[in-house]
Amino acid sequence: MNSAGPVRKRTPRWFVLWMGLLTACVAVCCAALFWQLAAQGTFPTLVVLWVVLGVLGGIATLFGLLGLLRYRAYFYSLASPVLIAVLVGLTLYGVPQSTGWKLTRAILEDQAADCVNPGHRTRLGLYTITFITPRDGGCLFYTQAGESNSEGFAYFRDPATPPHLGPPAIDGIEYAAFDRQWYRFVDDH
Repeated sequence: MNSAGPVRKRTPRWFVLWMGLLTACVAVCCAALFWQLAAQGTFPTLVVLWVVLGVLGGIATLFGLLGLLRYRAYFYSLASPVLIAVLVGLTLYGVPQSTGWKLTRAILEDQAADCVNPGHRTRLGLYTITFITPRDGGCLFYTQAGESNSEGFAYFRDPATPPHLGPPAIDGIEYAAFDRQWYRFVDDH
């Protein structure tokens, strides 16, 4: 009496190698996206990375379904979708952005003491800073994130005199509270 259940097909070597390569590509793309989000990368770079991740995710889903239905290869089939889901979840909760800010805040505060423009684009912490200038009693750090390099972080040493928050009166800068003495700004010049 042989009471063995249905025989499971062995996962072919080509499938394991293919899904391993695909998962590695997804992992690299997820890491690059996390970095770009943390460093406030440019919009075109973020779009390209999200599109590449979407294409890789689509391919991984198709082959993952094959692996689940035909070979019952759960690990190989679900690794890429789980990585993508984790990145999307982290992004929705703002983890890359807050990580970038936490790693960069002290460096920007040190630079704000002098508030001197280095004369060229420079990297401070994770952010690429295009221009530094004293204005409205604070120090403004323009970042590359904006389309026209017109946004960034502002530091006001004296917390008793924060800038005017909300839309500017006339051709000014719109400030929004961000983190204690730090503000986000948009310069409409």
